[in-house]
Amino acid sequence: MDDIKWDGKWSFKSEWKASSLNEIRFDDGDVILRSAHQDGFLYFLVDNLTDFTNNRIADRAMICIDSQERSQKNPEKTDWCYVAARGSLNGHTLNGGESTKLMGHLGMVKNHPEFIGIGGTSGINDRYIKTPHAAYEFRIPIEQIGFQDNYGFYMQVIDGDVVKTYPQEFSGKYSWEIPNLTEWVSIISIDNSITTSQKQSNRK
Repeated sequence: MDDIKWDGKWSFKSEWKASSLNEIRFDDGDVILRSAHQDGFLYFLVDNLTDFTNNRIADRAMICIDSQERSQKNPEKTDWCYVAARGSLNGHTLNGGESTKLMGHLGMVKNHPEFIGIGGTSGINDRYIKTPHAAYEFRIPIEQIGFQDNYGFYMQVIDGDVVKTYPQEFSGKYSWEIPNLTEWVSIISIDNSITTSQKQSNRK
């Protein structure tokens, strides 16, 4: 993942090849989610294959992660969401625990200095479709979300007024409506490499 060029697109043929693949299918077009862990970071590429109209800033993707037991209804301080907007080099960070429901009990906080969230237009080098379309790249510091080998996960992709989510059953709802954490999916480090990397870091 050291070779990633942070520009919001699939920059060269092998750029995201060394990552896990989830193909999320919708009636009106698929979203590709690539994910990886290396050292102290989680990496995500969100490839919205049918978002051909460039709605700068209005097009965006959000990755949400929970590191604790997902028994609560609304996001709390252990829940983090990261947003990248198309055409912007500066993503932003949301943290749970807010009393208001207006933004899904999330509030904007200062970005971690090593966080990256960039939205752009992918095309000629993309592994799935050559037509220019929206794509988003994230680098999330694990020290912020907590070192675990099983995280709750929620993704939201917005194309103008079209909302696609993973889990898929929450697609089409108001963009800031976050489903109960008990309904998020899990992303798992099968080899326990995330908690192992924390122990190695602590020994240094």
